[in-house]
Amino acid sequence: MRISSRTSILMASAVAFYLLLSIQSSFSQNHVSTYAGTGSVGFVNGDTSIASFNKPFGICIDAIGNVYLADAHNHCIRKIAVDGQVSTYAGTGSAGYLDGPAAEAQFNQPLNICFDDNGNMYVSDFINQRIRKISADMQVTTIAGTGVPGHVNGAAAEAQFNYPRGICLDDTGNIYIGDSWNHRIRKISIQGVVSDWAGGGSVIGVQSVGDYVDASDTAARFYTPCELSIDANNNIFVADAYNHRIRKIDANRMVTTVAGSGGHGPNGGGFQNGPGSEAEFDTPTTVFVSVQGNLFVGDGANQVMRKIDTALMVSTFAGSGNAGFENGIDSLAQFNFPRGSVMDNTLNRLYVVDYYNHAVRIIHIATSVGLSENSVHPLNLQVGPNPFSSETTFRYHLQDNSKVSIYINNPTGALISAFNREKTAGKHQWTWNANNLPGGIYLYTFSVNGVKEHGKLVVE
Repeated sequence: MRISSRTSILMASAVAFYLLLSIQSSFSQNHVSTYAGTGSVGFVNGDTSIASFNKPFGICIDAIGNVYLADAHNHCIRKIAVDGQVSTYAGTGSAGYLDGPAAEAQFNQPLNICFDDNGNMYVSDFINQRIRKISADMQVTTIAGTGVPGHVNGAAAEAQFNYPRGICLDDTGNIYIGDSWNHRIRKISIQGVVSDWAGGGSVIGVQSVGDYVDASDTAARFYTPCELSIDANNNIFVADAYNHRIRKIDANRMVTTVAGSGGHGPNGGGFQNGPGSEAEFDTPTTVFVSVQGNLFVGDGANQVMRKIDTALMVSTFAGSGNAGFENGIDSLAQFNFPRGSVMDNTLNRLYVVDYYNHAVRIIHIATSVGLSENSVHPLNLQVGPNPFSSETTFRYHLQDNSKVSIYINNPTGALISAFNREKTAGKHQWTWNANNLPGGIYLYTFSVNGVKEHGKLVVE
């Protein structure tokens, strides 16, 4: 079909107008980028730009900002250090069951992970039907489970789980498990005794049909509960996958529905924003509660991250709703079944495990503290070229008079260069010269009035 010159001009104008709208709409929106993972299955350590994973699932973060990933189908726990280097934290990469030194231990599809205050990590070892511990001195032990699927309470060494998924700890060290195909939340006390904390019923086993009942403790009913997240008041939030709802278990063991309505079962999901009592989800397998009390939900089959705010209003936080692997402003970005998530409050970002993209994504949360909103970048910063051989330039646009700091560190944390100025509103730039430095990775911190962002520079 031949297109007239006038039609071509109109089409070009429409495209330009659409791009302008996209840019304008992004001023106060979140922005999605890829932190680590190539989009393809693999098992490669090293820099985040080359590292690869195999259907990662759960995620957590330590006190200094290192990110840890339950790399389920690589059967190990991976670490993404603050310097952007990916390594194997525990496990050999081969499916199996073996306690001992972390580098020699074996897991079989570890799904979710969390830390205690002493630096010990806890792992729900899905196919092994066990709960494992990676101590701060890198020794792996079994906390509970016999390795045989079932439902047995009592002493941890004799207890049985049915494909454990979610895991979290309360402020006294008790461990809670989303015991998916027992349709229960289990508790492992600090004395090593396993009990039913919430949920009950006689129907258990893979593909069994759970139920939906809000009630106290074991009178409540779940349908394949997955990830758990706990707040400062020991309220446990549950991603109740096949009930397509987010549930809450308070410290008195009362179970209520936070958000979600509609059908039940694998085909019962839907999509609807709005009040929690009217909202709909489709197979939410992950939930994370922030220190502010907001809930972030991996709404898997809807291919989006959702937010439930403290007023119980549900909105789409990021994702277009179409499966894919696209970065950009939140409403245009694409995921392929978002799983675990965790907030880094220092960097004002939410890490999201992108299951079928074999990647970790970042949702940079929009902020307007002392900054112009005329950019999709969360701190209105552009750095380039990167990689570079001699010089790179930091360009930024301030809305108000602000204190600006830029720090350059090597991977060991040593300070290489610093810039500290009071700057007026407007456009500014600072050029960093790396001529006399060896090639490799350097880290920068860009701060405006205390709002910080970190990034990586590659000197060739």
